[in-house]
Amino acid sequence: MSFREHISTLNSNGDLLNIEQNVHWADELPVIGAEAARENGPAILFEKVPGKTRVVSGAYGGPDQMIPRKKTPWSRLAMAIGLESDVPYDQFVRQLSKAPNDDSLPPQGSLKATPAEVDLYSLGLPAVSAGVPTITLGLLAVSVEGETTWAPVRALVDGHESLIASIPSSLATQLSSGVDVTVALGVPASCLIAAELRWMGETRASDPLETAWLYDDIEIADGLGGAIPASAEGIIDGTVSTIDSRQTSPTEGWEKATETTTLEIRVTGLALRDEPILPFSPVGAPLSDDIHLASIVESVRLLRRVNNYWGVTPVEWIYLPVETRLGICLVATEILYAGFEWQLANTLFSFSRLFDKVLILDEDTPPGDLARAFDDMWIKAHPSHDWHFSEPQAPAATATTYRRDGTTGSRLFIDAAWDPRWDDEFIAPRVDFESSYPEETRSFVRDNWEEMGFSTDSGGS
Repeated sequence: MSFREHISTLNSNGDLLNIEQNVHWADELPVIGAEAARENGPAILFEKVPGKTRVVSGAYGGPDQMIPRKKTPWSRLAMAIGLESDVPYDQFVRQLSKAPNDDSLPPQGSLKATPAEVDLYSLGLPAVSAGVPTITLGLLAVSVEGETTWAPVRALVDGHESLIASIPSSLATQLSSGVDVTVALGVPASCLIAAELRWMGETRASDPLETAWLYDDIEIADGLGGAIPASAEGIIDGTVSTIDSRQTSPTEGWEKATETTTLEIRVTGLALRDEPILPFSPVGAPLSDDIHLASIVESVRLLRRVNNYWGVTPVEWIYLPVETRLGICLVATEILYAGFEWQLANTLFSFSRLFDKVLILDEDTPPGDLARAFDDMWIKAHPSHDWHFSEPQAPAATATTYRRDGTTGSRLFIDAAWDPRWDDEFIAPRVDFESSYPEETRSFVRDNWEEMGFSTDSGGS
């Protein structure tokens, strides 16, 4: 599904707000986008910005789970790859956990964008970072050893024909001055997910072009830096002029999960679709689009790693809630043996640099249910013997908002799963409607549910 088709789907579902008033890129765009994300608002399409494009915020965001809602944090991302908005979390993550089983690449198509005058300030991009127009949710295409690879990119506009771009360091080591690159904007979500999955963490996933084709029907076309999504709304071609270790901020979610390097790109070409729509993320704001993407990608990556680590698949689902800004990892798992909780938690800590807290849940815990997870944390886990702190020598987690000075501290894992050594008779049954009332009472309530004023919507109202 192209980015433009995704925006149309959001509009059809009543999850898109069109703003017709003039909105300035420098101060109004990022503030409105951040506030909409913070207040669980719809995606916002800004129709009139001082530039050649329209811009949209919240295309991949979603509401928090602090109260019951019809939509989930991953609803818009699921829709962006062609799934239903109410898809259960575990099904969504397992769909993304599939790995390509052959070398099939997306079919060749033709670019929808046409050449335009090179002037990056004319795009109307918001000033998300450092008070200058900023590219977020971008896709970098570059040829490495004769084959195209994709990577996530965030870039600052540094003049009418120059970008300062942040990319994964492990990719930057394979580049040199003079290399041709392409930055594509407004690409299918499957491409962004595949690119982040390739470079987040310390291990390399499958080829991102193959992975994106596995997730969704896309076409590719030739760009200066290599193959790019044919449906891209905006295409910026350029040449790498310098590579250094400078860091710019604020950072996108994927940048917290891997080392980054800065490229200076001299722009040589620009192409835009008719009435282009470019996405942006209000980086640094709660529930921003980049955090939603990083949450899903890191959850998928860890699920792949853990379930292949011991030769068995004990883990049902893994979730880094966007509400916690990726600072805690929830994992629902079968407890294989006494002490497995400790081993699993330490394995997760070793595979990810984002979080310093792991909450271990029973395998039958409803997937992605934040309320149930935290209920279990307080009810089933006793602070005296189920909350386990490490020695205070662990490196600081990158997603948390404390310990920014590089000092070490403790990690914490909470065991909210039943002890596998217990007999069933010692495990408290979960109290619910079916087990708490006689059939006569349950039947009466079902027959009179609406008259009693209860909602018939299982997702809440």
